[in-house]
Amino acid sequence: MAMLTDYQKMQSACEYINTSAEEFTSKATNFIVNLTAALSTFEGAAKDSLIASKIGQSGSDVEGTLACFVEKQIPSLLTGMKNLLNGNLETIVQTDQKLADAIEGKSEG
Repeated sequence: MAMLTDYQKMQSACEYINTSAEEFTSKATNFIVNLTAALSTFEGAAKDSLIASKIGQSGSDVEGTLACFVEKQIPSLLTGMKNLLNGNLETIVQTDQKLADAIEGKSEG
């Protein structure tokens, strides 16, 4: 089975996804900081509510805020994708070995 999969390309994809998640988090933090700074030049209760309730503060874990979504949830989804690919790689290698053992008559059962 592993011979049907370019193992190195899948490993590279996992590393790329992981790096992308880290870069996305950094860029998302900059985005939130810059957006908040830009909006801070405005005045009024609506602006304060928008920042507090919808945008949130950088590093916030408050769900429903833009800060939480771009800094935490999107990178978490990317990390989950990487973990899924890593799990698939492990399964492919294990299945390949089981097939090789069966061909060689080493399998039990």
